[in-house]
Amino acid sequence: MTTAAFLLVLAAGAAHASWNFLLKRSEHKVAFLWSFAAVSFFAFLIPAVIWAVIRGIGPRGVVFGVVSGALHAAYGLALSRGYQIGDLSAVYPISRGMGPALIPLAAVLLLDERVSAWAGLGIALVVLGVLLIQAETDQPARLLQHLRGLGRPAITTALVTGALITAYSLWDKKALDYLPPVTLNQFSMSGYVVLLAPLAYRARVPLRAEWRERGWSIVAAGVLAPLAYILVLVALTTSRVSYVAPAREVGIVLGAALGIAVLHEGYGVARIAGAALIVAGVLTLGLAP
Repeated sequence: MTTAAFLLVLAAGAAHASWNFLLKRSEHKVAFLWSFAAVSFFAFLIPAVIWAVIRGIGPRGVVFGVVSGALHAAYGLALSRGYQIGDLSAVYPISRGMGPALIPLAAVLLLDERVSAWAGLGIALVVLGVLLIQAETDQPARLLQHLRGLGRPAITTALVTGALITAYSLWDKKALDYLPPVTLNQFSMSGYVVLLAPLAYRARVPLRAEWRERGWSIVAAGVLAPLAYILVLVALTTSRVSYVAPAREVGIVLGAALGIAVLHEGYGVARIAGAALIVAGVLTLGLAP
């Protein structure tokens, strides 16, 4: 991974954790999600159109964009549900950690990529750190006991969210052959706005309440969410998806810290230790050839 790509994914991780924190703090998750997606759609509409005209996207690019929008809408719905029933410092690490576990294998099988032993060590450290962060115990020796509870609704939803992250990451990597990053991100935001519109319409009262009570948070999330993903898409144009996807999970550290320090969620010792493992894994990935 190049130094530029590494810095891009670090920034993307911080932006991503920040908008997830804002989503978790909202009262009605789907209303908040739809609102900031609408802000993102209109904020980036003109740049996306300009890039589409300059480059030309063609029918195949449109198909890739539409499928990407559907995948992102499903991901957003699952993420919102996870935050409705679970902690930020648990749901966020699990959902983000599924990518490092699944994407390298899928990238090798589907995209004919190769993963070096050095990168494999980094990925393993990231995954181990994620497991420790989301363990509902401050005693690492009880980690295996916690793993038997993965069937809990919040954990199951987070695992599904992680699988959807894997799916859209791989799909969008291929979509970049036909769409510039800003335009692909616009398709993603369109998926939220269009496919989640019926749910937002049924939640008209909470929607108005979210704008009244958290208007600035909606605007901030509306900028941070596309910014985070555009930075990742730019990095993907120069680096392998099997390296970029795990490295961006540095945001897990910030997400866990926000959940513990600001939202007063528990199990801080285990999650801090897990964060240290993730940092080590990210640094290893950054040095991988």
